[in-house]
Amino acid sequence: MSRHFAILLLIATGACAPTTEWERAGTSLSQRQSDEKACLDLAQYQAFDESDKSKPIYPPFKDTQFTTDGGGDDGGGGGLTTSYARRGARVYELSEYCMQQRGYRLVPIAKK
Repeated sequence: MSRHFAILLLIATGACAPTTEWERAGTSLSQRQSDEKACLDLAQYQAFDESDKSKPIYPPFKDTQFTTDGGGDDGGGGGLTTSYARRGARVYELSEYCMQQRGYRLVPIAKK
């Protein structure tokens, strides 16, 4: 039984591997990684700022995943937290835009 599970896990892990990467002529790996991090940081900040200011688009929801105190006015655990899940798509969109503005383009990763 564990052998079948290990094979399925291996297949699932391989399916999650990225198939594209950012490319810009004359750019080293360290510079690309630095640009990716800078764009991701900017995108996360911008998406958080947008979600914080646009309550109708990103409404808070009752969630116990991020709190453990069990207090609150409702008598139960958790409380109102901003929806982190809805922000992810916006972070990706902003990060991709940032990289494109820096002259990068997404290209398929060559199989070795």
